[in-house]
Amino acid sequence: AVRELKDEHFKELFADAQEGSHSLARGSRRDQSDDCIIETDLTMLIPNSYVSETAERLALYRRLDDIKDENELQAFANEVQDRFGPIPHEVEELMEGIRLRWLGQRMGLEKMVLKNGDLRGTFIADQQHPFFSGDGFQAVLRAVQAQPKRYKVYEKSGKLKITVAAVKNLGEAKRALEIVVGVKESV
Repeated sequence: AVRELKDEHFKELFADAQEGSHSLARGSRRDQSDDCIIETDLTMLIPNSYVSETAERLALYRRLDDIKDENELQAFANEVQDRFGPIPHEVEELMEGIRLRWLGQRMGLEKMVLKNGDLRGTFIADQQHPFFSGDGFQAVLRAVQAQPKRYKVYEKSGKLKITVAAVKNLGEAKRALEIVVGVKESV
């Protein structure tokens, strides 16, 4: 959602920052995706009613996009709650979307679509990428073998994809991907 807002609604404001972040991302771990775009029909945003100033909301989106780990995200949540009051559901979902994006990157996904109760992911296009010969892709294959009705990996239009069935919200999507990357045990 943050990436979508940046790319579609506030493109000019983020052009320079985006260039810088892409060059930083290229220097990141080579066994995962540099970035992962999330599309969903769920509401993930900072509502005008929570932060009324547009410039302040943009600054918060910018900060969210730069957060790289759970500790930073928790510090952000604490600061936002201190400044603006109890965090609304839409902002909680936005932060859950950030966590989901991290898992997607770790899984080698360039894009995830969470709509109509399914999570569909597209892996890195370059199948020579180190991710495919590393532990990350092996974990994906183990999850698919362990739960073939829930997880499916297939190729479509020359791209490797994964589908996770029965995913109703971001929390379920996150738990499903945590199982794949080995953070949570299968249920």
